[in-house]
Amino acid sequence: MAQCPKPEVREAILNAAAEAFAAGGFERAALGDIVARAGTSIGNLYRYFAGKDELFASFLPRGFTTELTSRIRAQVEAMRSEKDVRALDDGHPYRRASEDLLAFTIAHRERVVFLLLRAHGTKHERFASEVVRLLVDLALEYARATYPSFAVTPARRRTLTRIYEAFVATLGTILEEERAAQAVREAVAQQATYHLSGLKALFVSGQTGETSR
Repeated sequence: MAQCPKPEVREAILNAAAEAFAAGGFERAALGDIVARAGTSIGNLYRYFAGKDELFASFLPRGFTTELTSRIRAQVEAMRSEKDVRALDDGHPYRRASEDLLAFTIAHRERVVFLLLRAHGTKHERFASEVVRLLVDLALEYARATYPSFAVTPARRRTLTRIYEAFVATLGTILEEERAAQAVREAVAQQATYHLSGLKALFVSGQTGETSR
């Protein structure tokens, strides 16, 4: 008698695939490893998915990157022209947008880790660099609005790019290494404190009118 598909088996395979894709990327994620993690067999996997490509498409569905990018943009734009984030109360749009983004990244930990650290060799391999460019552009928009005499120079744009490359990579590493949600929250809060202090120092010093290239 043919067995009926079981939602819990499919879910176990998907969860195992998520772990494998986040840990080693698409190419290194072997089906044998995935079924071992899921406690099932290759034959059983093929009852639910036609192959690795279909499994990957289920792991990272269409629209996910757009949703993540939208939440990132919403967080930065919610800062408006505030100069001291620490003084904002919990009801401020920035606080709400930050919590929304953090909860989303924790809920989709493996997907975000994959996109930020392991997407090479896939159509998403430029996602992290695209996020960096977005964050640089948003940071410059914020600087122009909040520090009107801040001089945007090629050198300062390059500095911001390096800052955000490190920021994005560190966020991916935090999500990968800190397994408890509270530990993620604490690490992200520490990163944000350091990051925002550094940005403020850069924007303040950039009001001198120097035009380094």
